[in-house]
Amino acid sequence: MRILLAPDSFKGSLSALQVCTAIKAVIQSEIPESTVDCIPVADGGEGTVDSFVFSCDAKIRKTEVTAPDFKRVIAEYAVMDDTAVIETAQASGLPLVGSKNNPVLATSFGSGELILSALDAGCRKIILGIGGSATNDGGIGLAMALGARFTGKSGNIVEPNGKGMSEVAAIDLGGMDSRLAECEITVLCDVENPLYGENGAAFIYAPQKGADKEKVVFLDNALRNLEKAVIKSLGADFANLPGAGAAGGMGYGLKAFLGAKLQSGAKTVLDICGFDERKQQADLIITGEGRFDSQSLMGKVPGEIISRAGNVPVAVLCGMSLLEKADGVCRIFETNPQHLPFETVLPMCENMLYNTVKGEVLQFLKKF
Repeated sequence: MRILLAPDSFKGSLSALQVCTAIKAVIQSEIPESTVDCIPVADGGEGTVDSFVFSCDAKIRKTEVTAPDFKRVIAEYAVMDDTAVIETAQASGLPLVGSKNNPVLATSFGSGELILSALDAGCRKIILGIGGSATNDGGIGLAMALGARFTGKSGNIVEPNGKGMSEVAAIDLGGMDSRLAECEITVLCDVENPLYGENGAAFIYAPQKGADKEKVVFLDNALRNLEKAVIKSLGADFANLPGAGAAGGMGYGLKAFLGAKLQSGAKTVLDICGFDERKQQADLIITGEGRFDSQSLMGKVPGEIISRAGNVPVAVLCGMSLLEKADGVCRIFETNPQHLPFETVLPMCENMLYNTVKGEVLQFLKKF
């Protein structure tokens, strides 16, 4: 039997690589004649760098950058030939500040510093995964690190955060690093939210980053202000571009200030890792994520794999499933079938994964 493992991470508990490693170890121990190929997949958030390091032989680089709270931290990114793979969460992610985060004051400046480091390393193709951010500054922090100027009505340089975004009156991109003109920048995101409004960056995502109702309204108005300044200074507007509201409006900023291309994270990662070629060698594909539900089938990793599997059967291994069945899926396995609270199962999640593979999954494979 030839099995292709292509899971996403079980968010907050197990990385995609950990899931792959655990499943592969059990299968090869119990069914030694099997062949197991692994593609740890990500959609632009946590694990994106790991996916490329594992599947594409990319090399890790480290550099010191500015965290969302303006402290200095060490961040990683990956390099393969002239391409850099960057998780903005490494520099601007919520785990760096946790419950102390204030999205009005948080900055994406460090993500711009990661891009600068990649330019210094000779990279001219940049893949940016923008999931998991702590910020809601419309990407002005990132752009300021690269040399952009955002000024208020009195000509003062604004702060590189959500507060500063509310004061922007003019934008000057003339001082941005000249090497950016040679770059191809691709942004990976798995959301299609517009910049502002009831489905925009602030209302949908800022509460998860520590914003109360008052801050949500403030940030939504700040994003609207940024749009006005972009129209006035740059003569363009991308507020309704799918993904503009990703990462606190960073998707919008990357398009407006860097001319980046926004596209599906899962599709891009699978393309670069050669999924379509590797599936042809498989008798079964096993994908999965922490929570499998209707949203999983709409652009997320399992849905993208199911849609591309062709004639190869697909099984889903997840923490918990809200679906009894799904088109294109031959079997769903749950590591937490009782749907116990996340806090309860977190210390046991690795053992629960192992036990599920050792039990139900192996029984299925031996009859497959």
